[in-house]
Amino acid sequence: MNKEIQIAVVGAGPAGCTAAETAANCGAEVVLIERKSEIGTPVQCGGFLPEAHELQALIPRARLPQTLQEIPERCILQRTRLQRIISPSGKANEFSVAGRVLDRRAFDRLLAHRAARAGAQILPATRADLVDSSLWLSGRFPGSIRPKVIVGADGPSSTISRAIGNNVGEQGICLEYEMVDVDIDPDAAEMYFSARYAPGGYAWIIPLGHDIANVGVGVRRAYLGDLRLPDLLDSFVKEHPIASSKLSHGEVLAVMRGLVPAGGSPQEVQLGNMLLAGDAAGHVMATSGGGIPLAVVAGRIAGEIAAGHMLGELSLHEYKLRIAKEFGTELNRSVQIRRIVDMAMRSDRLMNALLAALSPEQMKSVMRAQIPAALAQFGKSQN
Repeated sequence: MNKEIQIAVVGAGPAGCTAAETAANCGAEVVLIERKSEIGTPVQCGGFLPEAHELQALIPRARLPQTLQEIPERCILQRTRLQRIISPSGKANEFSVAGRVLDRRAFDRLLAHRAARAGAQILPATRADLVDSSLWLSGRFPGSIRPKVIVGADGPSSTISRAIGNNVGEQGICLEYEMVDVDIDPDAAEMYFSARYAPGGYAWIIPLGHDIANVGVGVRRAYLGDLRLPDLLDSFVKEHPIASSKLSHGEVLAVMRGLVPAGGSPQEVQLGNMLLAGDAAGHVMATSGGGIPLAVVAGRIAGEIAAGHMLGELSLHEYKLRIAKEFGTELNRSVQIRRIVDMAMRSDRLMNALLAALSPEQMKSVMRAQIPAALAQFGKSQN
C-alpha cells in the first residue's frame, strides 16, 4: 500500500472508529489503521457506560452520536440502576445512575463495522509510524501512505501525540478480573476507596450478570511505590472487609489490564495536519476514569473537522474550539476535582471525612464533574 490518502485514522477504538465512520459518511477517503490483530481484543476497561440521558446530563453541550444513544442489546451484558460508593470505613452511599455494562469486544467491533460500511478501509494487524509527513506501515498491510489529515486515536501512549510534541501525561494503571460465581448486587456498580487496597485510585465491582462481575483496581503510578498491582487486586478480592465476602467463592475467568490517562488533555490536541482524539488526547473523565463517552464524541468531532477540511469548508484549528465547546468545561472540572480528592488520598481518615461530608446527591454531582460547596470547602481546608 503506497499512495496518497485524504484521512488516516490511527487506532480503531471508540474514538478512531467513530472518526473514520463520520469522515467516510461525509464523503472523505479514509484509512483506519489498528495494530491489534483483532479489534476490541484484548478488553482493557470495565465497560460501564451510563444511559443516554445520564450522558446528556454529564456533558450537556455535547451532541451525542447514535452509537452512544442506541446500543444494540447484543452489546449490553447488564443494565444497572445504582452507583454505590464505599468509604474506607465501610460506609456505603448510593445514588441512582442508569447504566449499561458493555461487551467491549462486541461494541468496538460494532463501531468498526459501521466505519467499514461507511466506506473506510480497515487495516488490522498493522503498525503506523510517522516519518516526516508519511505514515510507514508494517505488519499485515505494509507500505506507506501520505495522508492529508492524520487523526491520532492510538491510546494513552499515543505515538501521534508524541509526534506532535506532547509528553506522556500522568496515567492510571488498571488490573481487572472477570469473575464468576460471585455474590454481588447485579443492580449496582460499586466503587471502593481505600489507601490500603487502591492507593491513589479506587477498586470496583461492575456486574456482568447476576453472578458475574468485572472486579478491578486502578491506581496512579505515583501512589504505587513498591506495591505490585496484582497483589493489590488479590488483597482486595481476598481481604477487603466487604468485597471479600461477595467474591470469596468466585473464580477468575479472565485477566485484563490497561492504562488510563489521568491528567486531562495534553498541551496540543491539534498541530498542523494532526488531530488527537480519545485516550490519545486525554479525553477521560478524571473523576471516574470513564473514557467511552468523550472518546466517541471527540471522534465524531474529529471526523467532521477532518472531512470538512478536505472539502475546503473547515479549518483544522476549529477542532480545539469544538472540543472545548462540547465537553471541555466538564473535562477540566473533572481534573480539578481529582486534584481536590488527591488531598484525601493521603489517608483513609481524610477520605472517610470527605465522603462523610458529601450527600449521595452531591456524590452524583461530583461524578458529573460538578463541584458542590462541601467539596470546594474541603479543598480550601487542605491548602
